[in-house]
Amino acid sequence: MRFDCIEKRFAHAFGAYSGVVVRHPFPFFIIPILITAGLSTGLLRHEQAFMKDELELYTPTDAQARKELSQLDHLFHINDSDPFYATRRYDIRRAGYIIVTNQEEDGDILNPLVMHSAMQLWSIVQSLTVEDEDDRRINYPSICVKFPIPPEFSKALHSLFAPNMTTPEEICVSNPLVEIFKLLLVSDRSFLNRSIDEMTLSQISDAIQFDSGGMTHLLGGVTLDDDKRIAGAKAMLLPYALRHSSDDEDWVAEKWEVRLADFLLQYDSPIIRASWWTYETLAAESARDRLQLIHMLLPCFVCVSIFTIACCCVFSWRRSRPWLAIGGVISAAMAIASAVGILLLAGYGMTSVAYSMPFIVFSVGVDNVFILLSAWRSTSSTETLEHRMKETFADAAVSITVTSLTDLISFGVGCATPFPSVQMFCAYAVAAVIFTYIYQLTFFAAVMVYTNRREINNRHCIFFHKLKKDTLPEKIAAQGDRSFEKNTILAQFFRTTYSDFLLNPLVRIVILVTFCVYLGVASYGCTKVKLGLEPNDLLPENSYGKRTLMMAEKYFSDYGSSLHVWMYNLSEVDVAPRKIWNVLEKEVELYEHTEFTASSDSWLRTFLAFVKQAGLLITPENFVYILKNVFLSQPQFAKYNRDVVLTEDGEHLEASRIPVQLRHVGSANQSRAMSSLNNTMQFFRVPFPRSHMQVSLLLQFPLSSFQNLSPLYGYPSR
Repeated sequence: MRFDCIEKRFAHAFGAYSGVVVRHPFPFFIIPILITAGLSTGLLRHEQAFMKDELELYTPTDAQARKELSQLDHLFHINDSDPFYATRRYDIRRAGYIIVTNQEEDGDILNPLVMHSAMQLWSIVQSLTVEDEDDRRINYPSICVKFPIPPEFSKALHSLFAPNMTTPEEICVSNPLVEIFKLLLVSDRSFLNRSIDEMTLSQISDAIQFDSGGMTHLLGGVTLDDDKRIAGAKAMLLPYALRHSSDDEDWVAEKWEVRLADFLLQYDSPIIRASWWTYETLAAESARDRLQLIHMLLPCFVCVSIFTIACCCVFSWRRSRPWLAIGGVISAAMAIASAVGILLLAGYGMTSVAYSMPFIVFSVGVDNVFILLSAWRSTSSTETLEHRMKETFADAAVSITVTSLTDLISFGVGCATPFPSVQMFCAYAVAAVIFTYIYQLTFFAAVMVYTNRREINNRHCIFFHKLKKDTLPEKIAAQGDRSFEKNTILAQFFRTTYSDFLLNPLVRIVILVTFCVYLGVASYGCTKVKLGLEPNDLLPENSYGKRTLMMAEKYFSDYGSSLHVWMYNLSEVDVAPRKIWNVLEKEVELYEHTEFTASSDSWLRTFLAFVKQAGLLITPENFVYILKNVFLSQPQFAKYNRDVVLTEDGEHLEASRIPVQLRHVGSANQSRAMSSLNNTMQFFRVPFPRSHMQVSLLLQFPLSSFQNLSPLYGYPSR
């Protein structure tokens, strides 16, 4: 019993369709050209539609992290105009860093010469300027995010860090180690305010923390002496953070980051080496990769054309088909232009990943050219043009339909993935496959008709002039021109030598065994695939960002990022007979001092210590009142204002957030750390009614390591 009834009907339909193309080829030739010309106008809005590569494009739209980040922002929203407290930051936009190392590999940076060079570099960076919309020169202190200075240090630091400050109460986010080193290197202190006494300088040194606990967040590759004090280091971090709340501020910040990258690309020092990461790095480097792909399109088009022409030519001026080969390549190019154009006209965005689509569609389109050409060569040259085209399309069009349908399904499934970058790539690929299929059945079919008319009329394959009758080999004419079987050495090789080799029983056994071994190795390899996407994988091979991420992983991966733990719906929880502060403390303890976490910067513990020191008595009735009106009103506890959310009437605690320090979390174990901490949240619960209370986590592995400054920006309360 045969089940090819569907294929037969399709073959009959395509055969009948080919008759229409043979009789009226011109509309099938010109209409696709006009459509392509119209849709290609969409390419004019290419720059406006291009979306910069950001990590959000590679994060699933249904990822739990997106939901948690949205909730975190809703409950504990932070503006870049707010005072900068590193451990409270969950937005890494317009923030970056410079990693300074010795020019010698693994050389020490804690010597006066290297530190002096680092200070010079940071001074130059702060002086870099860009123009805003009003042609005003803007430098880093003008657009930086500010860090509030503790009152007892305000006067001293303002005198010491004057170039980096706009008011005595605020200082730009930077590396305090570099700034304080000015004090240690300069023996003549005449530039300092004479009112600064040694006690004040001692307080500054205590705040900066020159011990190993504080400086490991600013220094990388630290070595310690017997007293566990810093004896040497191999890298230093110079972070920055820019304001970006408004569109104008974001535009100026972007210009400044581009200016910084341009400067550092040209920066050369005999003493230090600088590696850097800006918020624009991923977008800028991907754009460079995108431009490289654009520049490769023309060489690709030329190479594919030459290859296709070579494969379509034989040792005969009549049977060679160079224009048919060019028509096939042009058909694929038209399909790509039409697909991209129509989606851009529809307002669809585009990412750098989508620029690899033309190279895939080129291969699909050109492959179908050879399928049609092979089917044509299988027909007898003694038949009429219409009969040969009918046989060609009945034979090949079904294969083209099936291959196009499988490609369409594959890319269509990709459109349903939750990754925005993959969705965009697959959307353009789906449109290109559809246009490729349509243009092959129209434009390329018309080109085949004109080419075959030329061949039947015995005309030259390039110049179309009439050839003499006696130029045709009589033997070929008598046999019906079975050129499909005899036109190339390669065809003869596969038809005879290779096929005979495969029919050997021993060879078949060896091939089957080899394939089974390969299948086993491949299956084992699939079990070793690591889930996740590293920013390093999104950068070109020669990108400066790759080296920076490698340096950050090497020197600054042990500490830096934070785990945000927050509890909400607290006002609806009845914790009696327990006290709410005991309940919250028990919950936080679950996430501290684990394999991947250290201690937390808990507002609750600081509050309880403050209450004890002040000799206050807290009860469930006055807990919120003392928290709001006594504790949070103190300037030294200002950073905790963003860690608590009260109900609208201000009578109850609604939400609490506590950042927990992550440790020993790098690219190799990020997924495991996330799973471990999420499991902690799901399965370990403190024993009290939880019908309303909920706990959420957000693990941050930011590219911008300004969170490494947590012990410095946000002084510990005293």
